[in-house]
Amino acid sequence: MKPLGPVTRLIVHHSASSLNTTVEQIRRWHVDQNGWSEVGYHFVILRGGTISKGRPLPYQGAHAKGSNSNSIGVCLVGDNTTESDGWTPAQVASLHRLWDSVQVIFPGIEIFGHRDVSGGTECPGLDVRALILGPNASKPQTLEV
Repeated sequence: MKPLGPVTRLIVHHSASSLNTTVEQIRRWHVDQNGWSEVGYHFVILRGGTISKGRPLPYQGAHAKGSNSNSIGVCLVGDNTTESDGWTPAQVASLHRLWDSVQVIFPGIEIFGHRDVSGGTECPGLDVRALILGPNASKPQTLEV
């Protein structure tokens, strides 16, 4: 694994799967199916709001092509493009807590949805900046890689 550079972004994903998805399932997808050395995300937020560790923070994630060298990747299990598997209030509350924590550790960090940094994806299926920063948060231009 490559070392993580100066962190400037938190990039939020959804697993595009059931709310019952586990970290172990995601690990199998990433390790067994993709051949990666570990889960691509640094954190995974489960249905009940538990924040699980994924890839160790000293290392680059494998979650947003072209943006991994300077970002922390967090995945909330579920699928915001479906009504039945959209994020739970507990997950959103945990994302807020994680966001508050990373701002202390990495002053000046910005939050983005995967779709804001990688063209061609709807992930995480909603506007993360508006969810976390409020409806009047300025929308970033999509960062092409």
